[in-house]
Amino acid sequence: MKRLFLFLCCAAALSWSGCSKDDDNTVDLTQLVGTWELTKIYDGEEDDWDEEWGAEFGYIWTIEFRADGTAKTHSEEPDYSSDREYTYTVASNMLTMTDLKDPDYPETFRIERLTVSELVLAIDYKDGNGKTCTDKEYYKRIN
Repeated sequence: MKRLFLFLCCAAALSWSGCSKDDDNTVDLTQLVGTWELTKIYDGEEDDWDEEWGAEFGYIWTIEFRADGTAKTHSEEPDYSSDREYTYTVASNMLTMTDLKDPDYPETFRIERLTVSELVLAIDYKDGNGKTCTDKEYYKRIN
């Protein structure tokens, strides 16, 4: 549950703040389409890495981006699993995901890196003291 809580905190921080960087990088959407598995998370506020993601650790988080602009997330951990459906858009290097069950609070991520095999999503936000922090989620392509 700690890992799910951490991910949800990252998502909440994203929905409460905007991105502070404007990059003109354009994302190749053909590279984004597919299924991605979370491999590690960096918590910028705590300066802490969580690299215990994947089946070997009992915590799985995947995102499937479809060519039609829809996406599905799947999370699995001991005694809990969840699937959510989204729509998504990409403008420049900004990815906005809108949960179909909660469309009033879209989440926006900066695509920091996208290759055939690696996806890095970043979230910029201010902590309780006003310091700008960046959390990052690292994914590997699984199909």
